Amino acid sequence: MGWLLVLFDLPTDTKEERREATRFRNALLDSGFLMLQYSVYAKNAVSVEKKNSVIHNLKIISPTTGNIQCIFITDAQWGNIITISAAEVKKKRQIDEKTSIGKQLQFW
Repeated sequence: MGWLLVLFDLPTDTKEERREATRFRNALLDSGFLMLQYSVYAKNAVSVEKKNSVIHNLKIISPTTGNIQCIFITDAQWGNIITISAAEVKKKRQIDEKTSIGKQLQFW
C-alpha cells in the first residue's frame, strides 16, 4: 500500500492553457486526489494494479502541454513526511524572540 504523488508544471500563458490547467486540476480532485500544493496532488493506492489504473487515467485526462511526473511512495514513507507550515515557523520565531529578549534582560 502506498501513495501516488502527481507533480506537474503546466503552461498558463494563454487563456486556453489556463483553462486546460484548471480542467486538469479539477479532474484530479474529481478522481479523489488530495491537493497538497497547487501543483502537487496525492492519492492512496492500495495495490500495484490500482496505481497502474490511476496512471492510465492520468494519461487520458492529461493536457497536451506541460510536464506531469508521478512517483509512488510507500505508506511508511508517507508517514515520515515532515510538514513545515508558515504559521508554525512564525510562532516559533516569536517564542525564540521572547526567549532571546528575556535572556538579554537577565544578563543586565
